[in-house]
Amino acid sequence: MISWKSFLSSMALFVAVLVLGSTATVNAQSMPSQAQIEQLKKLPRAQQEALARQFGIDPIMLDSLNSSSSNSDNKSQQQESVIFPRGTRFDKNGDPIIPEDLEEQFTRDDDELKAFGYDLFSGEPKTFAPTSYAPVPSSYIMGVGDTIKIQLFGKENRTYDLTIDREGKVVIPDLGELTVAGLSYTLMQELIQNQVKQRLIGFNAAVSMGELRSIQVFIAGEAYKPGSYTVSSLSTISQALYVAGGVSDIASLRSIRLMRAGEVIADFDLYDLLLKGDASDDRILQSGDVVFIPARGDMVTVKGQVKRPALYELKGDETLEDALRFAGGSEDDAYLASAQLERIVRGQRVISTVDLTSNAELGKALKGGDVLTLRQVSESLNNSLLLVGAVTRPGHYEWKPGIRINDILLDSRQDLLEQADLGYGLVVRETGPKRDLSLYQFNVAEAISGVEGENLQLQERDQIVIFSRYQTKEEEKQKLSRFTLTKQERQAEERQELLSDYRQAFLEDLVQEKTGNKEASQRLAQQRNLAPLSDLFGSPDEDDVEVAEEDLALYSRDKLLEPIMQRIQRQRTSNGNTPLVYVSGEVNHPGVYPLVENASVSRLVEAAGGVKDSAYLKRAEITRFEFNKDTTRTDYVTVALNDVLQGAMDVPLQGRDRLNVLSIPEWQNTYEVTLRGEVRFPGTYAIKRGETLTQLIERAGGFTEHAFIKGAVFTREELRKQEQERKKILAQELQREVAGNMLTGTGDSRVSYDEMRTLLADLLSAEPVGRLIMDLPKLLSANGANDVQLKDGDTLHVPSRNDSISIMGEVQMATSYRFDPEVSVEEYIDRSGGTKEKADEDRIYIVKANGAIERYEGGSSWFSFSESSQLGPGDAIIVPMDTTYTEDLELWSQVTTILYNTAVAVAAINSI
Repeated sequence: MISWKSFLSSMALFVAVLVLGSTATVNAQSMPSQAQIEQLKKLPRAQQEALARQFGIDPIMLDSLNSSSSNSDNKSQQQESVIFPRGTRFDKNGDPIIPEDLEEQFTRDDDELKAFGYDLFSGEPKTFAPTSYAPVPSSYIMGVGDTIKIQLFGKENRTYDLTIDREGKVVIPDLGELTVAGLSYTLMQELIQNQVKQRLIGFNAAVSMGELRSIQVFIAGEAYKPGSYTVSSLSTISQALYVAGGVSDIASLRSIRLMRAGEVIADFDLYDLLLKGDASDDRILQSGDVVFIPARGDMVTVKGQVKRPALYELKGDETLEDALRFAGGSEDDAYLASAQLERIVRGQRVISTVDLTSNAELGKALKGGDVLTLRQVSESLNNSLLLVGAVTRPGHYEWKPGIRINDILLDSRQDLLEQADLGYGLVVRETGPKRDLSLYQFNVAEAISGVEGENLQLQERDQIVIFSRYQTKEEEKQKLSRFTLTKQERQAEERQELLSDYRQAFLEDLVQEKTGNKEASQRLAQQRNLAPLSDLFGSPDEDDVEVAEEDLALYSRDKLLEPIMQRIQRQRTSNGNTPLVYVSGEVNHPGVYPLVENASVSRLVEAAGGVKDSAYLKRAEITRFEFNKDTTRTDYVTVALNDVLQGAMDVPLQGRDRLNVLSIPEWQNTYEVTLRGEVRFPGTYAIKRGETLTQLIERAGGFTEHAFIKGAVFTREELRKQEQERKKILAQELQREVAGNMLTGTGDSRVSYDEMRTLLADLLSAEPVGRLIMDLPKLLSANGANDVQLKDGDTLHVPSRNDSISIMGEVQMATSYRFDPEVSVEEYIDRSGGTKEKADEDRIYIVKANGAIERYEGGSSWFSFSESSQLGPGDAIIVPMDTTYTEDLELWSQVTTILYNTAVAVAAINSI
C-alpha cells in the first residue's frame, strides 16, 4: 500500500500554483481534481498548515485558497481523477475519506530497500472516464463507434457529426455511404476529402475526430486488480496498467505481454520506459486484447553508494554494469575498486570483492539473489598534513617531500593565535602496521625561525599540534583582549568540529577495538579514560587541581593531549614502561605528558610551560622505576636544573619518570590582607609570612577617632569555606531528619514540611561570613601577647561608633534602638512589641558587638555569665524560635542560631 504522499503532493502543487500565482507550466496529469481540492479544504486548519509547511508554502497564504478555488468553478471543469492510493476508502458520495493520522502517514519514512518501479502504477481506479481530448495519432485505426466530424465549406457551409455503424460505414448526406472502419486515421481523412471534391461540386471538406469509441480489454496475471476493463480506444499497455491499479508485489516489470488472438503482439519492458524513457513497445490496445503480467524473475539488490538503491529484476544475461545502470550509477564518493558481491552458491552465501573500474569485472554475469554493495571511500586524506590548535588557519594542508614546519607556519603573528604557546608544539606521527604513535616535540618560535633541530621535516599524514598558554577559559578571558575573544567566538563552531575530527582520529580505533561497536566507540571517545595518576605515578600533589572539562580552554594541554595519551597507554617502551612522564612542583603546567622522541628534562620543562619564579634551580629530582623480571626498583636521579635550562647539560627521560621541580626554601607567594572602615589608611596590604594583626594595624596608622573597635569584624577565607561546608552538612542532616519524622509520623503536626524546606533554603542561600570572633581592644592592649597571625585573604572591618541595640528573632517588630544603659533586655523586647507565640523566652541570648555570644539568664538584671558582662552599644538581642514546635528535630536550634548570627555579622559589615 502506498502512502498518501503522492496524493497530497499533487494537492500541494496545486496550492502552490493557486496561492503563489506561479506561472510555471504544470503537467495536467499531476494536477488534482476538483474533488481532491474539496478534500483538501475539508481538512482541519492544523493539518492544512502542516501540509503547507511540508512543501515550503506559507500557511497564511492558504486563506486565499477558498476564494481562488471558487473562481475556478466558473471555468471549464477539469477531467475528474479516477485513480487514488491503494486502500483508499470512499464516502457515500464517492469522495475519498482523509485518514485522521494523515500527518503521520505523510511524514513516515521507511529506510528498507524496495523493489524498483512498483510505485509507478500503485494506484487503484474508482471509476473509469474515457480519454476524450487526447490527440489522435495518424496510425489510429478507425472502428465501430468512433465519431467523425466533417465540415463542408465552399458555396455553403455544412457540419456533420457521423458515427461509424456496426458495418463500418458512415453515411454522408448528398454523398452516400463510405466504408471507413479498418482504415487509418490519415487514410480516412484522405478518402472523405477526395470523395467530396469528386462528387460534390464546389465543396471542400475538413475532417477530424469526434468522440472516440470505447473498447474492452482483459488484464490478466499479476495485476493488482485483474479483470475486464472498458478503456478508450487510444489507451496503451501502460494506461491499462494504471487503470488496473498497477501490478502485484510479485509481478514482473520486464516482460508485460500484449496478446491478440492468441499471439504475442508486443513484449513491453517497463525498465525501458522507467530508465530510458523509451515507450516504443507501449502499443495501443484494440478491443479484445489481453495484457498479461507474468510473475517476476530473479532479483538482485544494489545498495550502498549508488544513486538509487533498490531491488532490480533480471532479464536475460545482465551484468554488473547493467546493475549499476539500473541503480542510476555510483555516487561520487563510492569506492569502485573494492565493491562487495554476495552470492548464493550451493545453498550457502559467499562473498567476493569485485573491481568495478575493470571492464572484465563489469562484464561479470549476475545471478538471482546477488547483493551488490558499493562502499564509501575512506575519509582519511592521503598526501596531507593536519594542523590543529591555536592557529589562525587550522585544517588540512598538502604534503610534499621535504616539507618542514615553517613551510606551514610562515609567521608567528599571522599564523598563530594570540594565546599560542611559542615554546611547545608537537608533531604526531603514526608508524608501523600497528599504527603506534611517535611524538616529536619542537619549540614553535624557533621552528618558524628555521632553527635546525626544531624545524622538523614532516612526513605524510603528520599532525602538527599547537597549544595555548592558558589552561582555563577564565585565564584566557582575563589575559586576552575582548576583540580577540569575540573574533575567536565567531569561529568557534568550525574549529570545534575540526577538533572533534582530530580527537576521533585517535580515539575511534582504540574504543572500537574494545567494544566492536562503532556507535559505542563514538560515545566512549568523548570520555576521559586516562588511568589515575596514582596508578602511574603514585599519589598526585595537593596543588594539582582537577579542572572540569567544560572550563578548559579550547586549546589547553589537557584538551589536546587527552586523545594522544589515551592511545599511547596501549604502547610500551623498549624497557616495558608506559610512554608517559610526569612533572610536578614549581612549573606552570604540572601534570602527565606523553614521552616524546629524545625526551629529556629540558623538553619536559618546556612542555610544562617553563618553571615558576619560585623554582629551586640548583637541584631537581627524577624518580625512576626500573623493572626487572621479578622485581621493581626505584631510583632517584638528581638534576642540576640551572645547567639544564642554560643548555650546558641535559638528562634523558624514560617512560614513567617523574620530575619534581623543588621550591626555593622559605619561598612564599604574596599574601594580601584588607583593612576597611575606620582605619587611618585603609586598603589592601601585602604582608610577609608570620606578620600579625597588631603589626599590620600599626603599618596602617592605627584607627581614626570615630572607630568603634569593639564592633570590629575580622573575617578569614578558610573559615568562610568551613562555614559553607558546615551549612551544607547541617541542611542535609536536617532534611533527612524532617523527612524521616514525616514518614514515621513522629514529627509535630503543627509544623509543615514546606515550612521546613523554606527555612533550609534560607539557610543555604545565606552567604557565609567566615568571622573570627576576637576582643580587639584587649588584643591591642596585650602588647603582642596572643596576637592573631595573618593569612592570605584576611579582612578587618572596623565600623564607626555604634550607639544602637538591635532586637532580632521571634519578636513582633525586629528593629534597632538607641543604646540606653538604663534599659533592660525585657524592656527592649517590650519596645519591639513583645515576643511571638513561637518564641523561646528561656533561650534568649545576646550577640556582643565583637561577635561573642552570651546567654541571657532573665530576671531584673542585664547580667548573663558574670556581673562584668552587660549590654553595650552595638549588641544584638536574639529571641530564638521555641524548638518544642519541632520537638523531634535536634538540629533545629543550630539552624536558627546560624541564620541569626550570620545576619548580625552581615549587618555589622554593611554598616561600614
